[in-house]
Amino acid sequence: MIQIKNLDFKYEDELILKNINLELKDGCYTAIIGANGSGKTTLAKHLNALLMPTKGSVTIDEIDTKKDQISVRKKVGFVFQNPEDQLVYSIVEEDIAFGLENLGMRTEEMKTKVNSTIKGLDIEYLAKKNVNILSAGQKQLTALAGILAMSPKYIVFDEPTTLLDNKNKKNIMDVVNTLNKENKIGIILVTNLLNDIKYAKNVIVICNGRIIFNDKKSKLNNKILKKAGLDA
Repeated sequence: MIQIKNLDFKYEDELILKNINLELKDGCYTAIIGANGSGKTTLAKHLNALLMPTKGSVTIDEIDTKKDQISVRKKVGFVFQNPEDQLVYSIVEEDIAFGLENLGMRTEEMKTKVNSTIKGLDIEYLAKKNVNILSAGQKQLTALAGILAMSPKYIVFDEPTTLLDNKNKKNIMDVVNTLNKENKIGIILVTNLLNDIKYAKNVIVICNGRIIFNDKKSKLNNKILKKAGLDA
């Protein structure tokens, strides 16, 4: 379980997140939505220790993010809005292996893990390609494969469809849904696009750094969306 207690986050002198309290259970599919500048990505970056609380705490399966960032990042993967921000090597299969190399995994075990991840995402045709010639959707899948190879318990997706055309948007959201339903991976989806949350079970709405709604998606209404500055 992911637990956030009394979280405040300051950047310079500005209070970005204000008294956030939250629990995300194993196997969840939760969307964090809000207008641009609402604080949703800032909150998401606390989930795998990319940011640290100014006040309060974030724990992943009782591991405090302030005390053990390495263990936290093994449990919580983070897929950035722009996949180029996390692609390191020029060849797809080498990039997917990057995190496993950092863990010191043996070469044969690493090859097996990379191949099974590539097969699981149905991207065998990309394995030997240079990442620089890939489409935006293919880069997104490569970045996701690098995270999946690490066998995370949760994955945070930060606005994953922003740079994609409609076909690739549908593809990545279908993949995310499959990871949750079949692989039982907890999904935290950050977005300001209401079309992206159709598979989410629960929704958190953030407005001006505060949570104004945290419940089942079916209970979300136009009044809340309007308050958050989102189009219904």
